[in-house]
Amino acid sequence: MIKKLIFLVFRNNYRFNALGNFAKSARYGDILLIVLGGRIKSIVGKILYYFKLGKFISIDGDPFLFDGNRSINLWLGGTSMKISKEHKDLTNNFVNMENPLFVKEKKIFQIYPIIKKNYKINKKPKIIFMGKIFFKPEKPNLIHSEILTKNRKEIINNFSLIDDYKFWSKINKYPDDLLKFENYKIFKTYLREQIILGVKRKFKNSFLIYGEDNKKVGIDFFKPIYNEKKIKEIYQGNICIDTGSIFGSLSLHPRSIQIIESGGLLIQAKQNDSDSIWGELSKKVVFNDLNSLLQILEKYCLDTKMCNQTLNMLFEKFKDSKKKININLNKSLFN
Repeated sequence: MIKKLIFLVFRNNYRFNALGNFAKSARYGDILLIVLGGRIKSIVGKILYYFKLGKFISIDGDPFLFDGNRSINLWLGGTSMKISKEHKDLTNNFVNMENPLFVKEKKIFQIYPIIKKNYKINKKPKIIFMGKIFFKPEKPNLIHSEILTKNRKEIINNFSLIDDYKFWSKINKYPDDLLKFENYKIFKTYLREQIILGVKRKFKNSFLIYGEDNKKVGIDFFKPIYNEKKIKEIYQGNICIDTGSIFGSLSLHPRSIQIIESGGLLIQAKQNDSDSIWGELSKKVVFNDLNSLLQILEKYCLDTKMCNQTLNMLFEKFKDSKKKININLNKSLFN
């Protein structure tokens, strides 16, 4: 029986992609979640909020909700460093990302993949990557290419090194957390770049890359895709690489969730919470160095049966996602 009503409100349409199936109105146990996304529907959400009808979740503080008894502000794609100074101390702020090098996040709202149908891997699957490469050496106190190149061998042999305090203590002496964070993002992007280059060298035309290459690394990118239906078509039935978010280290972030919901076989660089999220499945979908990644990609490309077995294990892993989301909603808004 539905006993509780929550409105999910956001103004920007591109957040439909980031939220995946969570951006669709649905029942989560005793909770009915109604999605009011986009410019017009978000206005309706503001009116309902004004009249105190139900509980509310706002995405990215747009609109910003101040009443901590009836609402939370969920900041996607970043840590609490994304929250503006004037709103930072409010108790109803939640994030969906954690960064092990900075502040320990107290309030993380975890979204889980919601599986609506089972998929199969294509007979001749492609390897897919979607993302962006950037580099900003022109700003003062930011890491330059010499430092990246010097540490290349270390990080491609140990992806999780970037989230290690000892590694950063050697190369990042700046006291300003914002500068440290910018340098962190540059190094995470550099790891992404090296993974892409390594996979491209080995798999050539079987590896399709979609996104923006602002650094011009020397390989062809297909134009970035923003249409949700088209993104799902590209991921579906293929082997999909997720190098992780550049903002932190979390296994279930918007891109990894989108891959799973679309019926793609997720292959992910090791994250800070990989062991707890994936358990035994981590041996099949998580990799912490470039050589291991290339080896397993080769096995998956040659064995669609093994691909489908792993894909089915992923679906089984998240068959109870709605129950988990119900727990999160109750904990965040009704405790």
